[in-house]
Amino acid sequence: MTLLKVSTVHLLLLNTVALTLCNCTPLDNLSIRRDTITLSGFSSGGTFAQQLQISYSSIFHGIAVFSHTYYRCGPGNGIEADYDDVCTVLGNRTATNEIYNPNNARNDIKRYYDNGLIEHPGHLRNKRLYVFTGLRNSLFTPEMSLNILKIYEPLIRNPLNIRTRVMDAGLVLPSNSYGSRCTTEDASGTYFIANCGLSGALESLGFLLPGIKSPGNRRTPPLETFDQTEFFTPGERNDMDNQGFLYVPKICRNTQTSRYSTKCHLHFYFHGCMASRQFVGMNHALKSGFLEVAEANNIIVVFPQNVNATGNEIGCWDTYGFTGENFANQLGAQVQVVRKMLSKILGE
Repeated sequence: MTLLKVSTVHLLLLNTVALTLCNCTPLDNLSIRRDTITLSGFSSGGTFAQQLQISYSSIFHGIAVFSHTYYRCGPGNGIEADYDDVCTVLGNRTATNEIYNPNNARNDIKRYYDNGLIEHPGHLRNKRLYVFTGLRNSLFTPEMSLNILKIYEPLIRNPLNIRTRVMDAGLVLPSNSYGSRCTTEDASGTYFIANCGLSGALESLGFLLPGIKSPGNRRTPPLETFDQTEFFTPGERNDMDNQGFLYVPKICRNTQTSRYSTKCHLHFYFHGCMASRQFVGMNHALKSGFLEVAEANNIIVVFPQNVNATGNEIGCWDTYGFTGENFANQLGAQVQVVRKMLSKILGE
């Protein structure tokens, strides 16, 4: 899924950034509303968010996906070219419309459940799904992105709980205040964020958590860093950075000092390829719009971060099996890392 050619020198510099010792604190046990935990992600992060939700369908109240493809697309053999061949417009067969059949993914969900690798898919009934896709997406056609509906509609079983927005947009996270033109072919210069006259953060969270307020011009506290390595399994490949980002609104942080009794919402956001700390620092998270919406609505946001590695040169989430064949279920290395983060936050 090569977006840009990354030179050897560039990769060495990126690895230097990624391996910098983490001068950050452990993730805290926070005061969370367990009935409103939500997920979202951009591009490969949107697909990974689906993998996490389907693995633990009883936990997550809703999910938002931007400029993505659908759950468990492709052969899952860890070979990027084979994934591209049937799941992105970069492949040879997608040019002739021979894309991966979503029914295969539905069969995988049944197989995973039968083998005890995911929770019962019935937990997804009446959960909420927000979908954003662009007509000029350079990786995924609208059909590829909207095939998510073939996976989720039979599971959610409530059309009122699904919202889809298709725009004249590229491979972008939409914003109403920052970024390149919405229709740009390459938004990497603005961290894959484009000014589409629409805040994807506000619209998606407003659908997942009805009653969300517009942030206005609120000042936000600094984005924090936390140590991700405490959640790693020694010796297991996970392509995760040694640190992640955390946003805690003022009132939610004060809750920890007993000045307030408010429990806060919790949201996990997953960046896309070439949008992690290793590639763009904090900029994708800072410009995403999620911090301002979070501050106005008492939403703690976790931004897990990954890194590039052999077979994953542009730092994507594992959507095709480079960490192992169980990447899309509870045994997946990245799924396990994020699930451990959640357990720590909830005090489990």
